[in-house]
Amino acid sequence: MNISVILFFLFNVLATAVLGIKFAVKRDDKIFKIFGIALILNAIAFMVWSFGLIRPENLLACVTLGTVAFLISLVFLFYISIQKIESVNIRRGLMTLGVIAVLGIFYIGHIDPVYAYISPEGYLFFNLGPLMQMLYVFILALVALPAVDLIASKFKLSYSLIFRYSLIAQVCGGIMLIISKDSQVLYVTGLIIGLVYLLLLITFIFNSKAWAKVN
Repeated sequence: MNISVILFFLFNVLATAVLGIKFAVKRDDKIFKIFGIALILNAIAFMVWSFGLIRPENLLACVTLGTVAFLISLVFLFYISIQKIESVNIRRGLMTLGVIAVLGIFYIGHIDPVYAYISPEGYLFFNLGPLMQMLYVFILALVALPAVDLIASKFKLSYSLIFRYSLIAQVCGGIMLIISKDSQVLYVTGLIIGLVYLLLLITFIFNSKAWAKVN
């Protein structure tokens, strides 16, 4: 067991949950609330994956359950990403397609499974095949980046920039966690993700000014 990896996952759980709750309690803003729920689902995913690291005999079940929480979070992010579309019918149609796409990715991942494993250094590798890597990268970028852009536009300029580029960095980090099979790359990626989470916590949890005059 690699303690630094465990601490990384647990810090991700804590940071994502705290940020998610902060956004979710902004009940006067539906977009913030839904984004908060998406973050909480991501925290749940990391919590389940953390349990799999601590109890390797349950790893595969934990990876599956965590993946379910992660995919559901993508549905919430997709809902945010299409909010600028004026037609309600088009939004409903796109949401239906989005749910079908998520279910399809989950199904494809189980008809041709490639099993996750913990390396001798204690790193968790999802060990996805090329097709699944492509699907996860595409769906994560397509739903997360537009959602990030919409939410960032609600903050004042300086905080908008911090939010936008911090979340873009997190999306890139998430992609690396999905596709990388190199321990050193995962170490550097984890360090970047941790530092970005620290910046987000300082900016949006411990600084009330960030929430002043939110659109």
